[in-house]
This record gives sequence, C-alpha cells and structure tokens, in this order.
Amino acid sequence: MEIERKFLLGDLPGDRGRLRWRLLRQGYLTHGGDCEIRIRNDAGACFLTCKEGSGLVRKETEVRIDRSQFASLWTITAGRRLEKERAAIKVGDHLVEIDRYLGALDPLCVAEVEFPSVEASSAFAPPDFFGREITGDDDYSNASLAQHGLPSATSAIYQAGAVPFLWRKGRLHLVVVTNSSQTRWILPKGCLEPDMTPQDVALLETAEEAGALGTIVPGRRVVIHPEGRTPVRLYPLHVSALLKKWPESGRRRRRVLPVEAALALLDEPLLADSIRRLLPSGDEQEPPGSAPKPSASKERGDGN
Repeated sequence: MEIERKFLLGDLPGDRGRLRWRLLRQGYLTHGGDCEIRIRNDAGACFLTCKEGSGLVRKETEVRIDRSQFASLWTITAGRRLEKERAAIKVGDHLVEIDRYLGALDPLCVAEVEFPSVEASSAFAPPDFFGREITGDDDYSNASLAQHGLPSATSAIYQAGAVPFLWRKGRLHLVVVTNSSQTRWILPKGCLEPDMTPQDVALLETAEEAGALGTIVPGRRVVIHPEGRTPVRLYPLHVSALLKKWPESGRRRRRVLPVEAALALLDEPLLADSIRRLLPSGDEQEPPGSAPKPSASKERGDGN
C-alpha cells in the first residue's frame, strides 16, 4: 500500500543546485475509474505500474520491464505523457521527493512524502516552505497532468459540483434539485472553500443542497462553461443514501429521475453529452436491490 501526501512547492530552501536530479519519463496506458496503469523510465530503469484507489492511501503493484518493452508501450501513450526531474531531501525523519516538471508543465514543483501508516501521515507537520496540500486533488494527479495539463490559471474562479447517480430497479437515475428560488433545475454545486479539494466541495454541496450522500468516483471529471455563468468542474457521485430532511430542503425541491428525463429538466440541455461521459456504463451496474433508501419514512420530492 502507498500512503502519501503531496504539497505544492515554490522555492526550495538552501542551494537547490546542489540537489541530485534524475530524469523521469512516464506515460499512461489507462486512466479512469479507480485504476491507472502507467509506464515509467526512471533514469534508465523501466517499470510498469498499476495504482488502485485515490487520495491518501492507494494500492500499488509494480513490475520491472526492459527498455525495448518500454519503447513498445510508449508508442500507445501519446497524449498521456509527462517528464519531470526528481530529487530527494530530508525533512526531520522523513524523506521528501521533489518533482520539478518539465515542458508544458513547467514551472510546477511538487513535494511527495510517503509514510508507513495513516497515523504517521496525520502526525506529519509540513515545513514552512511547503505550499498548499494537494493530496487527493485529481487536478494535480500525475495521470491528470499527463492528459489534461496544468489546472487553468483561472482555476480559482470556478465552482465544484456533482452528478449524483444511483440505480433503481436496474435503471440509472440522477438526482437533480432546483435553484434556491425554485425557478430552474440544476445539479448541486458551490464555490471552492479554503483547505478543501474540489471533490470535497462537491460532496458537501450535494449533501447540503440535495440531501444525497455518497462517494466521488475517482479519475473522472468534466469542466463545463454555462453561458454567462461561472465554469463548473463536475464529478460523478455514487449516491448511497438519500436524506428525508437536509439543510436546504426548505429552499429547494429534489427529484430522482431516469437519466434522460433528468437531463431534459436541466437548465443547460446542451451539457447532456458531457454529463453522460461521467456516468457509469452498463457493465458497471450494481446488482438488484442496491438502490439507496431514504433515511426516514417515504421520501418526498423524488419525482416517483
């Protein structure tokens, strides 16, 4: 298991020229859902790695490959590659790996710290020269950087939202809500909060606005640009519980509808294709009887 925290970096303390840097080239064969498979050339040593999960704790399986195998696989990673230089420094008892990205990702610089346990990771006090923590922020995952590049310079001026989905009787449904004035149907979303990842904001807003609890599906997102409104970064959210009462239940209506019916209600119908790309395919369907139940007696306002 890999237990790792990541932080943005500005300038390194001391003489960074004395650090010993090595070149890493990596490309992604697959990226999406809860799994990514990459190849890496680390100063001549080549590896194929599978990572499962997201955030602080992930499962990592790695095998050594030779350079000819790396070269063959490299040809199919076009559009999903990155290069970076890596050096290591000591911070207290911890070894910190510094990644300095090259090419289109320059001047991004990131510090990664691995830990033997979750408890040890919680006890770690970042030094003053560390910047914002980006553990679990999909925008700064290597897979996302390789495929999508750096987060937009205007990334602070956007909202984070969710596409809450669940199955009912084998059919995929979406949870939609009205805006606070109840004049149009929308997806739950809100402004970014300090010390919260966009995914955490999406979870919070979905709970507050729609009374839907669940988990974000890792590795999937889409940015939409509603005309005349703030851009929204949407994440698919697998709903596990629907609350009968929630913080904004007095201000909003909620409906749980089959996908196409829900998309027809939304205020931005042209976004339907983007939203569909976030949703699970048929082979990801849950078994019968797995639909979440309301937390109390019969739920109101679900459109059924």
